[in-house]
Amino acid sequence: MSKGLSEFMYNQLDELEALFKKKHEQYSSGADELANFRTGALLEHHDGGYDMMYDVAKGYLNKHIAFLYDHGIADKTEESLRDMVVYGLIMLYMVKKHKEWLAQVKE
Repeated sequence: MSKGLSEFMYNQLDELEALFKKKHEQYSSGADELANFRTGALLEHHDGGYDMMYDVAKGYLNKHIAFLYDHGIADKTEESLRDMVVYGLIMLYMVKKHKEWLAQVKE
């Protein structure tokens, strides 16, 4: 990586950490760090499992993907891209937890 790119990436990771902390406060509810996703899964699928929360999170991503396609590089493009990265990391956590749950069920 070039020095400019690596510096940019490290700065973005710092910004993403701050954004995650903000989103975490918005989406968690006490002991349930995935409260908004779980409630969305229960409302849409009558199931609050990790696979259903993952499905709800795809809807969050779709909103940003649609924005990117409809607006190209615009004032809110960076915000959408950062949100997508944070949602992607949250979804990775959901995948991890779902796999752990599947492993327990199989025991």
